[in-house]
Amino acid sequence: MKTKEKFVNNLNSLLIMNAEVEKIYTELVDKVSDEDLKTFFSQQGMQRREFTNDLKAKIVSLGGSYENKGRVQSELYKFWMNIRNFVMFNKSEESLMNEVRDMQGLTINKYNDLLRMLGLPLSICKLLIKQRDRIQDAKDSIERHRLIAYA
Repeated sequence: MKTKEKFVNNLNSLLIMNAEVEKIYTELVDKVSDEDLKTFFSQQGMQRREFTNDLKAKIVSLGGSYENKGRVQSELYKFWMNIRNFVMFNKSEESLMNEVRDMQGLTINKYNDLLRMLGLPLSICKLLIKQRDRIQDAKDSIERHRLIAYA
């Protein structure tokens, strides 16, 4: 497989993951009652939409075509189901935030895996680092909230 094709395939995988995470956040906005959480989930959903648009542009710049529909990675599916269980069975807010934090950790790992690829163009590295760092900031925010709210 050519190097550019490999980059495009990996970026498409990241694109699909971000689209799925955006759906999770969008669904959570309608399911939680806490206004701070609604705002947080709404912002995270918009951020992921922005990420998908940026990734689409990078894929096109590599001469590839993007697909934002596809099979969700099994790890992400687990989080999706756990979050749905929270919504259906009205589990604790702390449990929900733990799942969201863990989901963010998974996505950070996916970004790091892609950043380890040899020969990745600098512009793509910069974009992925920027997106990964924004996800890390949100994860840190959850951790700070958890320490304050549940201490």
